[in-house]
Amino acid sequence: MKILLLQGPLGPFFQTLSQTLSEEGHQIYRINFNGGDECWPCVGHSERFTGKPDTWNTFFRRFLKRHRIDSLICYGDCRYYHQQAIRICKLKKIDVWAMEEGYLRPDYVTLEQGGVNAFSPLYAKRDQLAEMEWPTPYEAPLRVGKTFARRAWYASRYHLNKNLLRWRYPHFVNHRPWSLYQETKGWVAGGLVKWSHKWADRSLLKALPRHQGHIFFVPLQVTEDFQIREHSDLSGVEEMVAQVMNSFAEHARSEDVLLFKHHPMDRGYVSYQSQINRLVMLLGLEGRVFYGYDLPLPTLYPLLKGVITINSTVGLSALLHDVPTFCLGRALYDLPGLTTRGTLAKFWHKQSPVCSDTFERMRQSLLHLTQLNASFYRHLELGAMAVVKRIQQRSEQGMPVAQSRRNLMSTTVMGVLGLLGSAAIMVEEMLMPVALL
Repeated sequence: MKILLLQGPLGPFFQTLSQTLSEEGHQIYRINFNGGDECWPCVGHSERFTGKPDTWNTFFRRFLKRHRIDSLICYGDCRYYHQQAIRICKLKKIDVWAMEEGYLRPDYVTLEQGGVNAFSPLYAKRDQLAEMEWPTPYEAPLRVGKTFARRAWYASRYHLNKNLLRWRYPHFVNHRPWSLYQETKGWVAGGLVKWSHKWADRSLLKALPRHQGHIFFVPLQVTEDFQIREHSDLSGVEEMVAQVMNSFAEHARSEDVLLFKHHPMDRGYVSYQSQINRLVMLLGLEGRVFYGYDLPLPTLYPLLKGVITINSTVGLSALLHDVPTFCLGRALYDLPGLTTRGTLAKFWHKQSPVCSDTFERMRQSLLHLTQLNASFYRHLELGAMAVVKRIQQRSEQGMPVAQSRRNLMSTTVMGVLGLLGSAAIMVEEMLMPVALL
């Protein structure tokens, strides 16, 4: 196959992946978008995209045609360049493989054909995930371990190189809003915040058992998280905090409390403490709202009454521990029998229990269909080989076969839908603006 790599996770994972793919006989191509992408050169043919964003589609179409690319691999499917590339590849029936951090963490990464999260092909039929039964459980012998130090080093090197070579990529549009100074300051500040709040977090953990069974937990997501922008109707974390606190003040029982947890990767960049303090005073919630940084989830789960998230993977972790969960956004795991449906106002008073059997079937489906026992930051050779093996298996055999507990759609209907889908692709291709040709 002729495989094109776009942007990957921070670090040398795509470099290792390109070597592994090449050793398996594939031709590798790479497009670099900034100096950071050049830190870890891939084997094969590489080109730089140095044009303005509005010229990307034309550049990409010509690249596909010139090199006869038949597969694309990228990390994340919401970045501007990746979104456009994926759309064009789907029109041209080029295989798209999207990677992301694992739905089930810490020992997994996500690899899906077509897209991830709410862009996953599984999202529209996610109710079937809990209806599948797999002959054998997914085995995951690899334990990844801690990766923070490696990620910090990779990020520092990447952003330094990106800025040193900015002259080479004058029109690059970053999916993150931070400058080199802000990124560096953020990593340093993150460590200081963790250290400075160490004793406050310990005191909070000692105080929380007094509220056992009355704690609603709100894990905050990263401020620039694409899962909020693309897969929810919220403008950001600030709106989510305000919505949750206003609803809590109006509808929750007086004995219940709210616990916010700051995202560990966001510690040095933003703080919601002042917003929360202001809303506490405005809404009369003194003594009923807590805010922490380094709070181990396994310690919290036995104390909780419920979890409220936009679409964080913490929701999956909460369900694993049988904690009732409410989603404010769109998530693969937002299913009947797992999460609580309805409105947030009602969730404060009535939480649907988690069906353990339903969760385990859904979990096994996610593991078999979307997850790899691997890491982007450690044991890179093992991770790269797992990716190559999965892609080759799907290319040769198609999707893994599970025994469905119900036949949801007949072969005839599927055939009609396939024809309609092909027709839709043809129409969209015909109606593409001339500027994109």
